[in-house]
Amino acid sequence: MLWFANYEGLHRFDGARFDRVDAIDGNKLLAIDVSAVAAYGEALWVGYRFGGVSVFEHGAVTHYREAQGLPARTTQELARTQDGVMWAATFVGLFRRDGQRWTAVGPSDGVERGSFNHFTVAPNGALLAYGDSGLYIKQAVSQRFRRLSGIPGLQSIDSGDIRPDGTILLKTADRELFVLDPVTEVVRPLALPHFKQQRLDVYQEKQGRLWIMTPQGLYLVDPSHATGSAYSIEGGFSGRNVHTQLTDREGNAWFSTEAGVDRLSHGRINTLESDGAQAMYMSVLAGTDGEIWVGSNAAPMIGYDETLYRVSKDGNRIATPVRNPTASTRAADDSLWFAGSGMLWQVQGAQYRRWTLPAEVSGAAVQAMATDASGKLWLSIIGKGIHTFSGGVWGRPALPKLAARTAISLHRDVQDRLWFGYPENAVAILSADGVLRQVGTAEGLAAGNILAIKSHGGHVWIGGDHGLAWWNGERFRSLRDADGADTVGVSGIVENAAGELWLHGAGGLTQIAASDVAAVIEHGVQSVRMERFNHLDGYGGVAAQLRPIPTLTESSDGHIWYASSAYVGWIDPRNITHNPLMPTPQITGLRAEGRPHLANGAVRLPAGTENIELDFTAAVLTIPERARFRYRLAGFEDGWRDAGTRRQAFYTNMGPGDYRFEVLASNEDGVWSTQPATLDVSIAPTFVQTLWFKLLCALVLALAGYGLFRWRVQLATARVAERMQERLDERTRIARTLHDSFLQSVQALIMRFDRIKRGIAADDPLQREIDSALDTADAVLLEGREQVWALRSGDEAQTGLQPALEEAAAACGQQYGIAVRVEQNGLPVPLPDSVQREVHAIALEALHNACRHSGAASVQVALRYAKDGVELRVLDGGCGIDDQVLAHGAPHGHWGLAGMRERAHLINASLRISRPAGGGTEVRLHVPLSS
Repeated sequence: MLWFANYEGLHRFDGARFDRVDAIDGNKLLAIDVSAVAAYGEALWVGYRFGGVSVFEHGAVTHYREAQGLPARTTQELARTQDGVMWAATFVGLFRRDGQRWTAVGPSDGVERGSFNHFTVAPNGALLAYGDSGLYIKQAVSQRFRRLSGIPGLQSIDSGDIRPDGTILLKTADRELFVLDPVTEVVRPLALPHFKQQRLDVYQEKQGRLWIMTPQGLYLVDPSHATGSAYSIEGGFSGRNVHTQLTDREGNAWFSTEAGVDRLSHGRINTLESDGAQAMYMSVLAGTDGEIWVGSNAAPMIGYDETLYRVSKDGNRIATPVRNPTASTRAADDSLWFAGSGMLWQVQGAQYRRWTLPAEVSGAAVQAMATDASGKLWLSIIGKGIHTFSGGVWGRPALPKLAARTAISLHRDVQDRLWFGYPENAVAILSADGVLRQVGTAEGLAAGNILAIKSHGGHVWIGGDHGLAWWNGERFRSLRDADGADTVGVSGIVENAAGELWLHGAGGLTQIAASDVAAVIEHGVQSVRMERFNHLDGYGGVAAQLRPIPTLTESSDGHIWYASSAYVGWIDPRNITHNPLMPTPQITGLRAEGRPHLANGAVRLPAGTENIELDFTAAVLTIPERARFRYRLAGFEDGWRDAGTRRQAFYTNMGPGDYRFEVLASNEDGVWSTQPATLDVSIAPTFVQTLWFKLLCALVLALAGYGLFRWRVQLATARVAERMQERLDERTRIARTLHDSFLQSVQALIMRFDRIKRGIAADDPLQREIDSALDTADAVLLEGREQVWALRSGDEAQTGLQPALEEAAAACGQQYGIAVRVEQNGLPVPLPDSVQREVHAIALEALHNACRHSGAASVQVALRYAKDGVELRVLDGGCGIDDQVLAHGAPHGHWGLAGMRERAHLINASLRISRPAGGGTEVRLHVPLSS
């Protein structure tokens, strides 16, 4: 950064913007009126008009006032010697800092008291102090000062500058100059016999030359060349008087005046100074011996110089008889051709020849010219088409299509072909044997109006108002800037001996490196990096888009010359200065919701902050307009954002958390900083953004969900209970109906038949039939009672599977007179009512089938509890189940076995009925754990 001190305070400057600074890293200045500023390392020293000094370093500040030994008078300059000692030149004397105090330097140190206004720290470590009592010097090895004397004028020396050789340029009050050798302390006068103007002030330039301010302007004078002329910068300054001068680390000279600040930089493009006459619509053509032919096509404007000048290598301008040149070309024999003001001129050596244009084209301007292999001159004349000139004879091409149309540009390539460039993206090629080929959009051309054609080797470059293209022998290919910048209005093209391609267009000069040109020619690359040179590099004017063209040429010494609307200048491709200094990015400001915050390392923003703005910059002093930036906010985004030349970043919809803002910067030549400037930003959460609030919300949602779940379970349970009650009520109703109607009716029939039996003689044959019928009726009654018992069993509370089976076994044993044994293995587990009910029903059906149909003397019921579920086995030793029943199920009308399978399916159990090897029937039911 550059720092400026004045009555209005302390200002910081990055090359593009001034910032008035009241505080540094949050530390306030002692006063607004700042009289001195100095930077050493990372410390900034500030002196004040009404006394005191402050040093700002690493976010902290130390103030020195009268209590620390400094006077309450103006601090005029601050300096630090190589031993680290700080010195202050004040209005009442010289002071030295010892530790945290300042000590006055007085007669005991060899210094007379008085006003001191300037220091110079010599390269050998010596310190020069400039006061109203004289010039004092203290060598690095000494603790005392000694006043220099013995040379007239030394008493009035008020300042000095270090020269490139380590000597000191001394200036008296009336601007007489002396040179001091700080080692030998020898002083000699510096004479400038070739500079006679009044000197208002003198400043040492970095390369050894002198900036001399005069009433007529600023001059740059080289004291080592007594016969050399002074380079004048007349006018254009922000004020009338220069007060201070500084040369920055990039080599720019800065001057402050009463009205502003001026920067003088060494431009990369040089301008050919005029001799006082004003010119317009310039043309340029390279000669054979380093000279350049410069013309002006200002007609019909009055007052402009229309002379064609021959400018030699040493800068001398020689006027020629040619006026108002509109077109020019250089022939293979190095003769030069110019057309202007109705005349055609040939220049060969010192000889000038001229011819008048034919009567049919009188008053028309020549647009472009080129010579063919035979030396014939081809001319394109506005509105008159193509004409030829050879040996003093005018003619027209034999091809009518070629003769009638006016070409914007003409060119002959190395294959002796003539190229004609036309408006609306059209080109014609005339081969050496007279064959004409017309090409354009169908062949890939997209350059618009063809303003320039240039060949090199076997390839041809085409420039137009829409851009640049090249011809590969078959088709055109457009060439674009890899950075996306437009390349338009190309009216000048040069491919130099080094293989570089130079363009002159609407934006100034453009350079394409030789390696990129080779990639285009050899591999057909269509996007390359283009380095641009415009007004920031010293370019002036605008490239012509009609006449005179072409607007670019290469001189024999390798310089690239351009001609614009009002300037002619050159650039030396071999000596283009680049800035190798890496810029240091800085974050200068932070605003959150429109309120400023101190951007110093880390900042904590209030809860609820959603929008922040960050200001950043980097000191790019030579061409600050080309400084580029990229940034990112870690914790918010991962990739870098390209800010271009913008020096601000905006973020919206941010949430609470910890972020780190990082910014990188590059200078005008694309040298990027390696370390980003950083700022840690922490946004506190609001209550609703805290983790506790989120946990509370989660708990409330969980409780609400649990409550909803409980309500839903209760509702579902009530519905299931209701349905189960309806089912039980229906079963009870059916059981009651069977008992009260069907079974009672059957019982009544049995009793009736019993009475009938008693009325029949004992030896009556009907007795046997009635007994058989009564046995059948008893069986039906028994079966009905069993069904009623089964229906009503669902009403009773489940008492456990084994007790229920033992009860059923006892009943069957008593009913059928069969021994039924129940066994249990494993640790019993409680079964859900629905599962136990179905297992119990299957066991009853199997038990009754065994007792009723097997004819066995005993039945075994086994209940086993295992890890994978519950298993029930009903085994009898009877006749065994019929094969047909095993294969096809029970006969029609018998639903016992089908009911067992259905019940097993309801509880996802497996049921298997088989005949064991020992005889009888086995029913095996396996209920899995999942059921």
